[in-house]
Amino acid sequence: MSQMTRRWKMGIMVFLGLCLASSPLWAEMGTMSLKSGDIDVQFMGSLKTFPTFLSDVDFNSDDTNRDYILDENGAMSDFSIRNEARIGWLGKGENWDFMIILEADFNLNKDNGDRGADNTSPVDSGMTGEDFGIEKLNFTYNFGPFGILTGWNTKALDIQTGGLVYGDDHPYVGFSGTVGENFSWEALYLSIFDKIENMDKGAAIGPLDADDLDWQVYSLKLTYQWGPMAISPFYAYSDNSDEPAANAKTHYFGAEAYGKIGIVTPRLELAYAVGDTDTYDRTGQSYDISALAAYGSVEVELDPRFVPYIGLKYEEGDDDPNDDDIEAFNSITDISRYTPTFGMENAFIYRLVPTLGTHLYSGNFNFLPKARGIAQTPGYGGISNSSSGDAPGLIMLGLGAKGKFGDLSYQAQIMQFWFDTSDGMEELLGRDVDSDVGMEFDLLLRYQFGPHFSVGNNIAVFNPGDAIEDIWDSETASSNDEIAFMDTIELTWTW
Repeated sequence: MSQMTRRWKMGIMVFLGLCLASSPLWAEMGTMSLKSGDIDVQFMGSLKTFPTFLSDVDFNSDDTNRDYILDENGAMSDFSIRNEARIGWLGKGENWDFMIILEADFNLNKDNGDRGADNTSPVDSGMTGEDFGIEKLNFTYNFGPFGILTGWNTKALDIQTGGLVYGDDHPYVGFSGTVGENFSWEALYLSIFDKIENMDKGAAIGPLDADDLDWQVYSLKLTYQWGPMAISPFYAYSDNSDEPAANAKTHYFGAEAYGKIGIVTPRLELAYAVGDTDTYDRTGQSYDISALAAYGSVEVELDPRFVPYIGLKYEEGDDDPNDDDIEAFNSITDISRYTPTFGMENAFIYRLVPTLGTHLYSGNFNFLPKARGIAQTPGYGGISNSSSGDAPGLIMLGLGAKGKFGDLSYQAQIMQFWFDTSDGMEELLGRDVDSDVGMEFDLLLRYQFGPHFSVGNNIAVFNPGDAIEDIWDSETASSNDEIAFMDTIELTWTW
């Protein structure tokens, strides 16, 4: 090809490029707009990055298979970085509204960040393709005297006080409404489990069964605003047919009261569980459920910079694993981690800690008999349906203070824990078990650099009591009496 020919071709290409660039096809950019023009939509998002340093979370300086905690991002040990990323939309139209939040919550590492691991790989511990999805959703339509709602946003019966009975983001369909200016109500059908047994095993394993792995909850919550106080009775019926774990029919009756009277903020809750259950092995052995729980706290705002508080939490425990009574209080899902007084996201007690037998969010010890491998009585609830009917219960006495100095805020608290009864654990282990579980100290400092970014530091220390040594020392060559330490740096963006 001659040099003259190449020049002609180059000239033609430049000419065509200029023509295309000036044509209507490229002259105007496209636009994106709402298909429905009669709604208002807001776009929002957040990022929590929590570098976390952990030491002796099994209360043992030697290596054990319990030296980890579990949070929403998965297992954490030694040093881990939790990363919770969210984007979402809030929409409002005439008589209806919606909320959609997409979330990825994972341990920060290359496999998760690159989203490159397949779902069979042992390093697939968080954010791969299947893990970023709709975390919370709520749609409502208001008919006037009542509204209909559905989704899987966080719903709670008692999150304003002790969070003893239920708070979680299970799917629901329900109704809500108001009567006058002071009375509101909400009724929900909650689907905790809805599975078909043998569906994933093939017909050769056995017939399909749509009943054995079901767990539904029906709830009703009433709230009356009585001057500065809110009085809120509630009821829940837990139809728990998750046969491998329990076969329980449980009624929860309770009430919470909260408000601010001058400088004093009281929070009170009482809950009672009653019902019956059959054993998971279908032998026909039945158990009667009867258990009590209570919570009370008081905050006093002496000054915005200094708000001291004190509180007590009680959950009944079972004292005899060999009788046909279950006296251990098992919640549907305890939500203590996000309650207003002693709640703290990065406290130690609100994680799954195998040595303590705590559930995520709960702060009780209802998983302990199973974690120790000695449970023999079926439970009737708890996160993932893993609470034990042999749970020892708890008594928590705590005090603390919180406040703000301009953009700097703090919260410091001490909580002492005991078993309500250690008799059941003694029977199961065949030796004496002390009731002193231990003491936790939490200190949270946070500085708000602006409306969209804050930096915090949360130190959590748990000093185990004699009960931990009595329960676990026979399993290890060394004593389980080391102080657990956890330091979490909180980097938070919101927009």
